Amino acid sequence: MKLFFRILGYLRKVLFNVIVGIIIMIIYAIFSGASLGIVYPIVDKIFVKQSIEEWEKSKQRISEIEKRNMFVETKDLFTNCTKSIKDNWHKEDRLKLIKTNIGLLFQHFLDRNSQKVVLKILIIIGLILFFIKVLSGYLQKIIFQQLEEKMIMWIRNDYYNAVLQKPLEFFHNHKVGELISRAINDVKLVKVMTLTSSTILLRNFLLIAAYLTIMISVSLRLSLITLIVVIPISIVVSIIARKLRKYSHRVQQRFANITSILQEAIVNIRIVLAFVMRDYEKVRFYKESKKLYRRSLKMVRTQAIAAPFTEFMGVLITFVLIGYGGSLVLNPHSPITAGIFFLFLAALLSILHPLKELSGVYSQINKGLAAAERVFDVIDEPISIKDKENAIKIDKFKDTINFNHISFKYTGSNEVINNINFRVNKGEAIAFMGPSGGGKSTLMDLLIRFYDPTEGDIRIDENDIRDYKIDDLRNLMGIVTQEVVLFDDTIANNISYGRIDAPMEDVIKAAKTANAHDFIMKMENGYNTIIGERGVKLSGGQRQRLAIARAILKNPQILIFDEATSSLDSESELLVQEAINRLMKDRTTFIIAHRLSTIRNCKRIMVIDKGEIIEQGTHEKLLAKDGLYKKLYNMQFRDNVEKS
Repeated sequence: MKLFFRILGYLRKVLFNVIVGIIIMIIYAIFSGASLGIVYPIVDKIFVKQSIEEWEKSKQRISEIEKRNMFVETKDLFTNCTKSIKDNWHKEDRLKLIKTNIGLLFQHFLDRNSQKVVLKILIIIGLILFFIKVLSGYLQKIIFQQLEEKMIMWIRNDYYNAVLQKPLEFFHNHKVGELISRAINDVKLVKVMTLTSSTILLRNFLLIAAYLTIMISVSLRLSLITLIVVIPISIVVSIIARKLRKYSHRVQQRFANITSILQEAIVNIRIVLAFVMRDYEKVRFYKESKKLYRRSLKMVRTQAIAAPFTEFMGVLITFVLIGYGGSLVLNPHSPITAGIFFLFLAALLSILHPLKELSGVYSQINKGLAAAERVFDVIDEPISIKDKENAIKIDKFKDTINFNHISFKYTGSNEVINNINFRVNKGEAIAFMGPSGGGKSTLMDLLIRFYDPTEGDIRIDENDIRDYKIDDLRNLMGIVTQEVVLFDDTIANNISYGRIDAPMEDVIKAAKTANAHDFIMKMENGYNTIIGERGVKLSGGQRQRLAIARAILKNPQILIFDEATSSLDSESELLVQEAINRLMKDRTTFIIAHRLSTIRNCKRIMVIDKGEIIEQGTHEKLLAKDGLYKKLYNMQFRDNVEKS
């Protein structure tokens, strides 16, 4: 229930609308009961066979009533009934007095008017009551559906905001497809469970309360007999609901797995096709789909039994009561008349539909709660990388960057970086190289603060970077990686990503600096060309130059190049390298590269292996050391000779 109330807690923002909706819902329930109350006078007082003398006498009363407006009679009856309720409401035995007085008023009304006229009046009253009931039902539905859409929008926004706040490690522990599934499938189930179900739940409880009030006021004995049968039904329904929640949680997990498999296959379709793995992916998807089918079938079977069980038990109650109540009507010593019994029976039959809906809603709520758990698990997962309470603002890098005794390891793995120390001055270009997996990219991830060091600290201008505001820190930096990230948008919007308010003149200038302007202008719509998901309509060199243009437009003070030219051909590498050299001017730069041609001109090169700096110096000094750098150089030189 705590989770359920947490979801409903979003309604605090629109509390006034909720109150209005509830008031209208109460009106709906009251008029539902009131419209049902017409049964008693019609059956007990109107539909009574008259003798010929009574019939002739009633004709005289019809002519008398025609002299007096029928609606005036009705108004007088309504006014007197209202006055009776008001006068007796503060008394101890208020219900008994109100019931007796209204009965006398109604009897007096019947005595003064013919049954035919009273029937017409009751029909008009019934139509008015039913119209108010229908209108209030429509209004409450509109109000609550609007609130539901708002609430789900807020939950989805909170979920997305929470995902964007998570550190990089969070995405290593969660599949992309699973996160998407929670945002779409799970939130959809939460929507079904929230106000739709809650409204039905509240409305049906109010209707049941109204009908129960009628039943108890008619006959307490008959009501108790009904209650004795209803209690075991409620127990069975609650057992079914608990099973449904468990099955629903498993079904949603299977949904997430299917989404993940689908997303992976589509994103990596080139590899799937190139390695002839279509059949493998198909079998993998089919297996997960079959598991989902089995889980869903269990849930459907459990859900399907709830409604017919409730309906059958309702019919059973009805027949038991018809037998027992019928005997009371036939008993001359019993106060139960045909009208009273039919009113009780009508109220009971009216209760069956709300009870049936409640069993269905209860299952929906449990399915929704299972989905909500998965959504709020993501929202509530602690954020390990976040601003301190009194974080420092920084908008300019002035002096140095110090890596002091930095060690780091991922959760559940061995140490990736071990006691690294070095200092970088403003405007200096530092290169990192070494075998794959040595810790070069991880070191830069620590600088960007995608992770925090396990030991040691990184200081910019003598302050620990953990003391700075994260967004301010990252605004100092521009990143160009081997795997360029582009969006299914225009070229202009991709370049201005990170500075969306940049004028078009600056976008074009950045593209020219990155050697991208010429190929952009050759495209069909120039800077307004849509480049497709992940930039699939561009070559590798073109994508890389757009990434550099994006970094140029951001105008960062610290640059990070992570294997920015490793996957390019010679011609593209030349254009990209030229753009990189322009971008590096007067900026502090960190370059990670395997190709020695990219880093040989750097004044300081650090060779990292197994998380440690094992060599550092200029290109010439490192060759003279006859260490790992020279070994890698010779391997690349040999490879280039063989290619030639």
